[in-house]
Amino acid sequence: MFNFSPLTVKRFRAFKRIKRAWYALIAFIGIFAFCMCADFVCPYSPEESADLKTLDPYRDTVEKIDYDIRTARFNIDGATGEVFDYEGPTNAAFVASVKSATIAGLGERFGGEYDISVVEREGYSHVYLDPKAPPAVTSREEVKQDARFPFHPCRLHPFGLDEGGHDVYTQIVHGMRIGLIFGLVLAFSGMFVGLVVGSIEGYFGGVVDIVGQRFTEIWSAIPFLYVMIFVGQTMGRSFTLLLICYAIFNWIGVSYYMRAEFLRLRMRTFVEAAKCQGFSAARIIFGHILPNALTPLITLFPFLLMGSIGSLAALDFLGFGLPPMTPSCGALLNQAMRNPSDWWLIVFPSLALFIVMLLTVLIGEGLRDAFDPRQKSKLE
Repeated sequence: MFNFSPLTVKRFRAFKRIKRAWYALIAFIGIFAFCMCADFVCPYSPEESADLKTLDPYRDTVEKIDYDIRTARFNIDGATGEVFDYEGPTNAAFVASVKSATIAGLGERFGGEYDISVVEREGYSHVYLDPKAPPAVTSREEVKQDARFPFHPCRLHPFGLDEGGHDVYTQIVHGMRIGLIFGLVLAFSGMFVGLVVGSIEGYFGGVVDIVGQRFTEIWSAIPFLYVMIFVGQTMGRSFTLLLICYAIFNWIGVSYYMRAEFLRLRMRTFVEAAKCQGFSAARIIFGHILPNALTPLITLFPFLLMGSIGSLAALDFLGFGLPPMTPSCGALLNQAMRNPSDWWLIVFPSLALFIVMLLTVLIGEGLRDAFDPRQKSKLE
């Protein structure tokens, strides 16, 4: 059905020989298909909040230990022998023994169990009784903490629950589905706009190239984050609006590469021959030059995809991304910052983002090695 050129077949075979890139591509396709079926593979909906009563069997237990503290401090009046400023055990017999104590009888009464320290003051004596034996444990029991959100991983929710009681596994799968769709659409749109702009600048050159480059430089100097904050505050936050705002900035890097490729290829013999035959500029650009300039476009695509997914997670983390209550790994990481002791809020979203970005990097490196026309060489 498709008639691929021998060069394309050769490049595909070279990519397939790079095992880490080939297996990464298979794994990425599997993750993408799995996330697209999020409604079927997730036991809960992303809006569903867990009932605290169902979490009672999985509540954490706290060990409570009561010690028999017998250290005592008190003062004895030098004139009357009256005990005052007593601090120590509340055992009635012990308190009565202390109340009837005298300086002379301290050793006989408490010397067997306590180390006695007596400090003479003006008009009274300060007595300190320190037990010779360590404090004894008198009771031990386990008290269950009240269930609260975020809740740790359990049998019903292996990845735990977030601040709103939503299942973290469900949030990650649905969030990765949104992130992958966002990244693919953004990467394709950035490639298309960058291709059009770069091809026009590179093919025509001259005034068109100078004006286009100055416009691109001015456009790239606009602070993207400030634009997102302004648009989010004035027009609200939505998937479509975020995609449009990001797409109008994402083409700049691609246009530089395509401009360079067209500047290099427009002076080739086959382009001059096409001009001599009277072909239109559009036919020469898209029919003759573009097929020979696709190498940087293909090798850049995985890195554009990785950057788009990471940018969406970063914007959600900062609070300028998707609308509230939308599943997102960035939103989970934002919750983890507010709850540093709840480790599951940072481990599982970070691991999901790491795996997806690692696979895209491996695919991009494999494409770069397979499509690179230069011969491998080394110094000896």
